[in-house]
Amino acid sequence: MTARRQGPDPGPDPGPALGPDPGPDPGLRKGNAGVTLIEVLVALALFALIGGAGFAMLDQVLRTQSRTEGRLERLAEMQRAMYLVSQDFAQARGRSLRVEATPDGPQVTLRRAVPQMAEGTMTLRYALTGDVLTRSLSRAAGPPLAVQPLLTGVAGVEWVFHGPAGWGPDWPPPGTVALAGQAPANPAAVALRLTLAEGGNLRRVALLPAEAR
Repeated sequence: MTARRQGPDPGPDPGPALGPDPGPDPGLRKGNAGVTLIEVLVALALFALIGGAGFAMLDQVLRTQSRTEGRLERLAEMQRAMYLVSQDFAQARGRSLRVEATPDGPQVTLRRAVPQMAEGTMTLRYALTGDVLTRSLSRAAGPPLAVQPLLTGVAGVEWVFHGPAGWGPDWPPPGTVALAGQAPANPAAVALRLTLAEGGNLRRVALLPAEAR
């Protein structure tokens, strides 16, 4: 039996031949390199557009809110003034209403019942001072204790009084004969008409207590 001749041991299989190292993948390198200047500029431009739109919207909301609050305050001022007019004339003492002509318009004076005061009454005067309707409070005799601004932005004031012959701008009506030592009776109702500076009119009719005439 003849033995086979063996050659030298070739060693482990070296595997496929390797070429030079190509380095990292170019696409991966580009993704890990960070943002470019163009991308930063685009982001800044988008941020500026969004911020500008948000600011414009916020400014519009604030302006609308400011106008709404101003109108509500104006409406509340009108309501307070008309409420006081109604209350004062509804509690007027008999034969106490007087009307005096002034360059700014007629002034109306009356006495109102005030149980909390020692005299039991207080004298009130409504007048237009500049563009403000004012309400002056004083005792039966003496200077005003306080002058209360009721309504601002008033361009004109007109008073009308309802008597036995109907409505008229004068009180007492022309031709009224007053008894000696007795003041004329109050009208049955008073109408106040205000011309507002912003346009439009405001009118309130107040009833006075009934009294003998």
